[in-house]
This record gives sequence, structure tokens and C-alpha cells, in this order.
Amino acid sequence: AFKRGTSVYYANRVIPMLPKELSNGICSLNPQEDRLAFSCLCELDKQGNITEYKFAKTVIRSRVKGVYSEINSLLAGSDDPELKEKYAEVSDQLPLIKELADILYKNKKNRGCPELETSESKLIINDEDICVGVEQRTRGRSEEIIEDFMLVANECAARFGMDNNLPFVYRIHEEPSDEKLESLREALVKLNVQYKLGEKAAPADMSEILKAAKGTDIDLIMNNIVLRSMSKARYSTEPVGHFGLALEDYAHFTSPIRRYPDLTIHRIMSAFLSGKTSEECATMFNKFVYASADQSTKTELTAMQVERSCEDCYKAEYMNAHIGEEFDGTVVSAVEFGLFIALPNTCEGLLHTDNMPDGEYVCDDMVSLKNLTNGVEYRVGDPVRVKVINANVNSGKIDFALADED
Repeated sequence: AFKRGTSVYYANRVIPMLPKELSNGICSLNPQEDRLAFSCLCELDKQGNITEYKFAKTVIRSRVKGVYSEINSLLAGSDDPELKEKYAEVSDQLPLIKELADILYKNKKNRGCPELETSESKLIINDEDICVGVEQRTRGRSEEIIEDFMLVANECAARFGMDNNLPFVYRIHEEPSDEKLESLREALVKLNVQYKLGEKAAPADMSEILKAAKGTDIDLIMNNIVLRSMSKARYSTEPVGHFGLALEDYAHFTSPIRRYPDLTIHRIMSAFLSGKTSEECATMFNKFVYASADQSTKTELTAMQVERSCEDCYKAEYMNAHIGEEFDGTVVSAVEFGLFIALPNTCEGLLHTDNMPDGEYVCDDMVSLKNLTNGVEYRVGDPVRVKVINANVNSGKIDFALADED
């Protein structure tokens, strides 16, 4: 587990961090079966503030194997009798769950947490292991509810580490660097987006920028630009807070089956709860937490790169079956040698200047590409119709040309 650091997910497969006998067996919840668990038991007031919390070794008995899409239907008021029967044992809890989640969501907005919206892909793989479809993945209310509940548990875990003076691994996200903030300011000016940014950015500043672009043709692009302006989240032994979540206390506790930092703090918290003192825990884990934080950060980055590369290859495989076809796309970035175009299905490719009208092209800092010969300018957010001319499955690269004019 330490070597892998994380489970790796790609297409319809997973390389588990732990042996599958554990991750798919005794560590998995099955309806109507007792399972040993490590629980965060916390109380919140009417405003959603954490008033008390404790961590304990418990037994959990799942009542039903919930499916996000089914829960979303129930939350939306579905009167499907089969669904109602399946979730009968927990149906009374669903409205209460939603009420609490709505309070937590409101708190997140009030503290200025930026709501970044990035386009995630859903790959459709057939029985022959070929990608036959790519769509934009959508998240429903139930996915958001689980995420907000996990944030509470993770916040409590970070407090537990600090309150008990334990060696710990925190999930941190530092403020944007001065250089990245300057690049963000330049991009905002070029895209004519109103903004308010001081020398140091606050999460609420980022949130306001995203709100200003919401519903416009640069909405998704602005999300990507703001995301690029931020530091990368990482693991650390020092609790410096999480900028992107606008939280002072944050750790990763909720996924010990698939993330090593969660497993790390479970081990430390378990030792403390079994009777070890803070000093004894320090002796046992001081060196270990530094190694864990470093390795967890490295393996997370590796896994992200692998997942992204695999996804690109599958997308290229799908687009390879559509050579010669035309699609409506959007300019997502400009470079000296062309434009990167994103399609509504999330596939992205390069429109090289070789496949554009002849002329001398000048790029303006990833925001626009202008043909000085004919005066035509392409800007981030502009719609453009393209033809697929190549898709290399091995490299995951897709090439476009401008679509033929009618």
C-alpha cells in the first residue's frame, strides 16, 4: 500500500491499493451484514457548525446498497414503487440528510469556497474492451451530499490530530503564488472579466471571479484558468489549512481502502484511542508521517498522470472511428502553433496552424491566436467547427482541421 500510495482508476478498471481480497471483500459494505468500521461521530448545531466529535471503533450494518442515480431520483420525488421498496428502511432519513446537506452547502458558499466546475468524462467500454462512447459525466445531488458529509468527517479528523498533539498527515492547499496571481490578472483583463484581487487572494475572490463568468461562453474556460492559478493540493505534517475549501483544518480520513494518507492517520488515531499517549505516538510515528506525506503526494501525482493518459488514449480510440466527421467545439486555449479545441463530449484535440488558413499567426498568452495576414482572431471561448483528421491511440492525441465551409 505504501508503494502504490493510492488506487488507480481508468476506464472500467481499477488497480487497488490494497489486495482485492481486502478492498473487494472484508472492507466492502454489503447490505444486512455486520462490518467493523472506524467512525467519526459528530454533532452539529442548527447552523451546521461542529459542536462535538469523537472517533470510535464501531460495527456498521448497511441497510441497502445505495446507487447515486436512484437516490437522486428519490430526492427529486420519484414515485417509482420498486425504488421506494428498495429504500424503505432508510426513506425516513433521506429528507433529513438533504436538510443537513443544504445547510453545509450554504456554509461552504458563505465562507467563500470557490465552486470550480471541471468537465469530467464518462467512457463507455464495450465487451471487446473498445471505447465506443465518450460523454460528459454529470453529478447529482446525492454525490454532492456525500462529498459535503465527508468534508465534515475530514475536518474532525484534522482537529483530532491537532487537539491531541499527534504526529499527523494533513491535506493542505496553500495560497496561490504571486506569479500565478499575476498570470490570472492578465488573463482576466484580456477576457474582459471584472475582478477584485489584492496582493493576496482569498478563496472568496476566486469565487466571485467564477460567478462573474458563470453562464457566459467563457464559463468552463474561466474554471480552468482559475484552477491553473491555484497551488496544487498536497499532503503535509503541518496543518496550514486548505485554500480551495476555505477550511483551516483538513485531513483525508474517509478513504483508507484507496488512499494511503487516510490509512496513515487511521493507524495513528487507532494507537492513540487504544491507550497510547501523545508522546508514545510521537516516538512511534514521527518519522513515519514525513515519509507517508511525501510518498502520498508523489503517488497521487503519478496516479493522476496515468489516469489522464489512459483516458486520452481511450478518447483517441473513440475518435479514431470518427475520422472525417465534423463537430462543433470550443477554443479552450491558444498556443503559438494552434488552438486546443474541446468537444461537448469532453474529447480535446489540436487544431494546428498547418490546418488553418495560410498566414502569420501570433498568440496572446494562451487567450487568443490572430492571423495577421487576414485579421481573423480566435479567442478562448469562441465556438469553432472542426473536422477530425487524425486520432493516435498510442499517444492519445487527436488532430483537427477547420471544417469545410458550406
